[in-house]
Amino acid sequence: MWHGIRAMFTRVQAGGPIAKAVGGVGITAAGFTACVTSMDVVRRHLQEARDRARVTARVVHSPFHAAEPATEIPREQVQAQISSLLDLHDRSPLLIWGNHQSGKSFALFKACKEAGFHQGVVHVKLDSDKETAGERLRQQLGAPGHVEVEEALKQAAKTLGRVPIVVLEIPRQVSEMKVLASCSGLAKTLGYDAELAKVIVLASSASMALRFDADAREVRCQIASLSEEECQQQEVQEFLKHHGGDAAVEHKADLLQLTGGNVGKLEELAKDLKIQTFEQVRQEAIGEQDGFVLYLCLCAVLVAMCQEQQILDFLGIDVQGGFGPKEVAAAKEVARRVADAPFHQCVRVKDFGGRFTSKDLAQAVKARGAHCIYVKATTKADERFCAASPSVHALLKQMTPALVTDTKPKRWGIF
Repeated sequence: MWHGIRAMFTRVQAGGPIAKAVGGVGITAAGFTACVTSMDVVRRHLQEARDRARVTARVVHSPFHAAEPATEIPREQVQAQISSLLDLHDRSPLLIWGNHQSGKSFALFKACKEAGFHQGVVHVKLDSDKETAGERLRQQLGAPGHVEVEEALKQAAKTLGRVPIVVLEIPRQVSEMKVLASCSGLAKTLGYDAELAKVIVLASSASMALRFDADAREVRCQIASLSEEECQQQEVQEFLKHHGGDAAVEHKADLLQLTGGNVGKLEELAKDLKIQTFEQVRQEAIGEQDGFVLYLCLCAVLVAMCQEQQILDFLGIDVQGGFGPKEVAAAKEVARRVADAPFHQCVRVKDFGGRFTSKDLAQAVKARGAHCIYVKATTKADERFCAASPSVHALLKQMTPALVTDTKPKRWGIF
């Protein structure tokens, strides 16, 4: 190949057929090399443009699918809550958590479908402890780097007329802290900071939800077990009939009591009734239930203790965390105002006149690990300080009345 190029140089320099074809004037080897180099640059830019277009197209045309249950139990309140939180103008990451098979993915799928988000929803499932969220997203889109991922999201928003949605699903078998931390970081970076996507995280356990941390920027939504009213629906009987036949329908009340309304566990026990007697199923469930109830109790205690400590940490911020006396006093005022306001109403950041801003809250979270209050930002002009959850709001109402500005808060004996 090189000899052929050298021969071409000679003919071009000598004013041969190639030179005559372009005007009869020979050019130097250096000039020809410059032409070839320029063409290579053009080709490279064209290839890069095609690659960017390909990655953008993957974002735009990505649908979100979730397996539809054979028999669905309507959960209108849960569905309404998720639909209300699927606000693309709110840049806060959304954390949806609940037990395995509680219906998180399908509820989100229905909410997306009802909102008309049929495309532009990138579903990233973290199947192992070896890949971080950012790396898995990059691989799934086929992008060479993270800069290209961000550019693709930006271009996809122009095509879609809205920001894309990135769903990060964390299965229950994932336990590596770096994976969970990568989800927290990506949710904050892409969603809240850069506003390139609405980031939704699906977590399959309370421990995962507790370890998720987007610097108090996230909104949390728990999908709990079936309520007493939901258990009375005709669809529950149809659900049991489908999975366990007449025996499951006959023992409906017992199964609901054994499972506590956990949909996944209810399906499992109903299927067991096809090959075992009810007494066998009951004994096995009781054996598992003892350990599970203890686990739930421990989780509840740990969650409450964690929430209380985070409030104490927030109320106890001081100059050691990088704050001045004015910010310390303002932070405690924020806690009192959030406690006094209705849970869903929150408190406007601008009401504090710059004495305590969303950046100050992020600093408090970073310095103290205090996640009791987060910033809800539907728009940059309407940022609000909100309690992290109804239970945190209730604790704030208990703890802030006893707070004295210039002293550390007292620990409440809540157990």
